[in-house]
Amino acid sequence: MTRKKSKIIQWFFISIGIIALTKMYYETKMMDLTIGILGLEFGQKDIYRVSCKSLMYITKKDTPEVVFLQTMIKNGFNPTEVYGRGHLFEKNGEEILVIEKEHCNRYKVYEVQNKHYFLSFEEA
Repeated sequence: MTRKKSKIIQWFFISIGIIALTKMYYETKMMDLTIGILGLEFGQKDIYRVSCKSLMYITKKDTPEVVFLQTMIKNGFNPTEVYGRGHLFEKNGEEILVIEKEHCNRYKVYEVQNKHYFLSFEEA
């Protein structure tokens, strides 16, 4: 096999690997959201923590935002600012940004954008 063909095959498999990892991440997130939706629909809670891998909560669309704010305060995060769909919280001198997104026109998803909080967050 020529060197050029070998490089093409190598780049092909690298591309397939990247595509596979991206797809797995997306599907894992969708599975977590589905579990959260089931928890809301069949559970007794107004807010549901979606994933242990990331700090993400889901509520029904008609649930007041104060439910989310109380959950964050209970976990030691103090609200500082609101910028449209973005909420800034402060804890121990560090700020985190939580983005509110709509999901399936029936739910609101609150997801922390600061990656270093994903694994270190301890729910109270």
